[in-house]
Amino acid sequence: MAAAAPSPAPAPSHSPKVASPKACDRKVVPVTASDEVVLKEKHVLAVDDSSVDRAVIAKILRSSKYRVTTVESATRALELLCLGLLPDVNMIVTDYWMPGMTGYELLKRVKESSKLKEIPVVIMSSENVPNRISRCLEEGAEDFLLKPVRASDVSRLCSRIR
Repeated sequence: MAAAAPSPAPAPSHSPKVASPKACDRKVVPVTASDEVVLKEKHVLAVDDSSVDRAVIAKILRSSKYRVTTVESATRALELLCLGLLPDVNMIVTDYWMPGMTGYELLKRVKESSKLKEIPVVIMSSENVPNRISRCLEEGAEDFLLKPVRASDVSRLCSRIR
């Protein structure tokens, strides 16, 4: 009796490699009744190129019972918002000066968008430059916070969040 021929090895896959999702990416899942508490939390998108500053603002906001998503650039924030991947954002808190797109440019893009313009935007900066602050407020920023952001600053945000 002849031995069966070995089956050929599967052909190597030539599909592109998919990068692992970043920590800020969220999986979309159906909402259940047990998620009711999460839905009542206000959701803040924190944007800063400094990982230290992102961690500080996230910690302060979370300690005040906000749900926080952090991203490292204004470009990434705008991408997530425009693609509808963060449909429930109640406020954006962004650094003013970042490489690529600044927080000021993010503010302008949000306020120009019919889909996003109702989201309050708060600008943060470590530089106290009066004309910069005025320009951001005139462009539609809800507030301008000086870094380092403190827990007392969050109480100012409570009345502005939608």
